[in-house]
Amino acid sequence: MNRLEPLSIPNVEIHPIPPAIAEEIETFEAEAVRTLSGDVPNDLFKPFRLQYGIYGQRQPGVQMVRIKIPFGGISSNQLRRVAEIADRYATGVGHVTTRQDIQLHFVQLKDVATIMRRLAEVGLTTREACANTVRNVTACHLAGVCQGEVFDVTPYAKTVAYHLLRNPLNQSLPRKFKIAFSGCRHDCALTPIHDIGLLATKTADGTIGFRMVAGGGLGSAPRIAQVLREFTPIDELIPSIEAVIKVFDTLGNRKNRNKARMKFVIDKLGFEEFKRRWEAAYTAMGHALPANGNGLLTLLQHPDQPPQLLMPTKQQATTRTGNGNGSQAPGQETPFEMWKRTNVVKQKQDGYVTAAIKLFMGDITAEQILIVADLADRYSNGNLRTTINQNVVIRWIPDTMLSDLYDDLASSGLADPGAELVEDIIACPGTDTCGLGITSSKGLARALAEVFPAGRWRRISATST
Repeated sequence: MNRLEPLSIPNVEIHPIPPAIAEEIETFEAEAVRTLSGDVPNDLFKPFRLQYGIYGQRQPGVQMVRIKIPFGGISSNQLRRVAEIADRYATGVGHVTTRQDIQLHFVQLKDVATIMRRLAEVGLTTREACANTVRNVTACHLAGVCQGEVFDVTPYAKTVAYHLLRNPLNQSLPRKFKIAFSGCRHDCALTPIHDIGLLATKTADGTIGFRMVAGGGLGSAPRIAQVLREFTPIDELIPSIEAVIKVFDTLGNRKNRNKARMKFVIDKLGFEEFKRRWEAAYTAMGHALPANGNGLLTLLQHPDQPPQLLMPTKQQATTRTGNGNGSQAPGQETPFEMWKRTNVVKQKQDGYVTAAIKLFMGDITAEQILIVADLADRYSNGNLRTTINQNVVIRWIPDTMLSDLYDDLASSGLADPGAELVEDIIACPGTDTCGLGITSSKGLARALAEVFPAGRWRRISATST
């Protein structure tokens, strides 16, 4: 339920909505009005609203809004707008998903177009977060700061995401389609379970590119993706992806939804024939080079500059506040030490760390969203990333400020240890809200949380090579 008094939201920097996007939202609004008035049946409206990233819920008359967050990158300014929307139009809670999106539940259909406009003003969208489209393009939340990465995959994930957004190629596929990028062999983004997985690699002469796999997936018929290209040059990334989508679009099963994912196309053809079809599609597209024709991939950059490192004062270096940072029995960790061990990763950049905020089952209140946005500005550069384990990380934290950050997180109920580890249990909303749900995912997650207490499990190093 909404709070009796709305949250006080700091000023959010907004920008004019591009005319094409404004027209797109107006189109949705017109169809929503027709549906609410009874002029359009719900079964006809359903595929339309899904294209816009809006799900119906198990509960009649309300919607789930899924906000697309490519590669998990979101700014403090955008987070404040999400908090405002969650508080005013939803339940006051946001839910981070395993595709790095943010979902809001129990939204009235009459408010959805307004929400879309408010998101568009800060550069966010719900478009193609659902339906038979390329879903949110995910990437490792440590991309750019990981000690073991081959190179930063962020600009490549962002470029692919925005290249495919609203792309005619992506509007009516046989079924949903998922793409992930990882920067090191640890493969935090889990590329083998995706329709297309792209793992950063480098040739002996230092040329960077991607190991490209295809056909992975989970569900009732899990498959591990197979290698389509051992090395995909950067200037062939976009056409290589497009050619896979074209084969899927042409051969995917449109009659049986349960057999419609790309893994079933590969099962039917055999991987070698699928690869031959992919090569034919690549050639037929006339793409010896990317669409810009100059042999270079024009990348969308993601500004993520570190805050200036300052030497701590003597007082800062020696003082701890009273939240568990202080004295402890010999041989026992303090709460701060446990949190630091499980939730903090040293970056490849000297003097900086990344801290994960563990969100139980991915849920975070609007008040907490505002706190996290403020902390990102106070301790870092205002940029955050969501993770596929349903958490949020703040990067570029000067390591001298880590204990102060912990104090602030602890005072807001956001300093639980065990983020991104085995005890960090992920859960979809399940039968709580989802019309397709068949189990109480959150209920099971609560039960498992009692079996796997936080802080007992060691981190698997992301620096493995």
